[in-house]
Amino acid sequence: MPPSPQTAKLTSTLHLLIPRLRLLQKKSTASSVIQRRELSHLLSEHKDASARIRVENVIATDIAIEVMEMVELYCELILARANVLDQNAFSEKGVEARNRAKETLVEIRRREMGVVSEEGLGSSSAKKSGFGFGTIFGGSKKETTSFLTSTTGERVGGVEEVDRAYIDSALDEAAAAIFYAYPRFPSDVRELTILRGLLADRYGKEFMTLAQDDRFPVGDGLKVPERLVKGLRVRPPSQELVDSYLREIARAYGVSWGRDAEDLGEAPTEFVDEDVEAGDDGGNLPVTPRKEGRPSEVERRMSDAAELNRATPPKGFQSGKSPVSVAPPGPRSDNPNPRVKVPDGNGNAEADVEPKGASKTTKGGIPELDELTRRFAALKR
Repeated sequence: MPPSPQTAKLTSTLHLLIPRLRLLQKKSTASSVIQRRELSHLLSEHKDASARIRVENVIATDIAIEVMEMVELYCELILARANVLDQNAFSEKGVEARNRAKETLVEIRRREMGVVSEEGLGSSSAKKSGFGFGTIFGGSKKETTSFLTSTTGERVGGVEEVDRAYIDSALDEAAAAIFYAYPRFPSDVRELTILRGLLADRYGKEFMTLAQDDRFPVGDGLKVPERLVKGLRVRPPSQELVDSYLREIARAYGVSWGRDAEDLGEAPTEFVDEDVEAGDDGGNLPVTPRKEGRPSEVERRMSDAAELNRATPPKGFQSGKSPVSVAPPGPRSDNPNPRVKVPDGNGNAEADVEPKGASKTTKGGIPELDELTRRFAALKR
């Protein structure tokens, strides 16, 4: 069965309103991020007075985002139960709910004028309409009436339950929240105005008046959510809230502010060098303290290296010998005993350096037999 024209108009309005509220939340969130970044620059420049004033805009933006989220949730609830709302609102139950709201508003005005006492409020409306006032939150409250029923159908005993909600307990709270938020909403939304008119047709103008001023009787149980009332309340933020915001912004952007910038006091005595006197101006380099009897790792490694050097001196280094060496040419047939003259260690005289493979000769200068044999073999090759 297709929905009625009233239901179709209600659902189409909600389909336009919910994305609009989400878009407003995104814009407000982006604006809040920019404002927080600017506040971090002010805190880094130690402009605390200007930061405390401008942080109130950030707080107001965050509260507005929270209010939009709550209204969005109530709109989604109404969209999910649009058929239930219209089925009850345009039936006999809706007529009784509008009459009940009208009688409640009249009695509140009479009480304010002093005609009816506070104890008598709600009794006449309950007698006329058959509805009492109960708690709406957490489910619809019901009024019980005792009766009796015989086998012929006459009431002779038992309990009869009567629903005490206006239309539906959850829908009543959602409608009251939207009626209350409309004149105080932080942004001008055209679809919210249309939704307010559609809900007024279903609940009546008297219900809308009670919800806008949050003037439901205490015994009625229906009340605008306290969280929404606090969010739409117009008052400056407390000093503790301002300090909390500034401290959180400074921490998020890595700025030293508040407790982080306070003096941490003097260092403990175990980290102070005993050799530094009280009148020292700090010219000497600090010395890392260590426990006596246990050398540091650097000192231990240096001592081990020194002991190793003393035990085994470096190879190839001998005192009185030049570190420079010259490789003489090898023996040839025309020069079997080559010689190289190099200066000595003092640079005065020259010394002959024999090649590594020089031949051995006798005292008279004649080569030995083995040497002659080797030379003949080399000439044959």
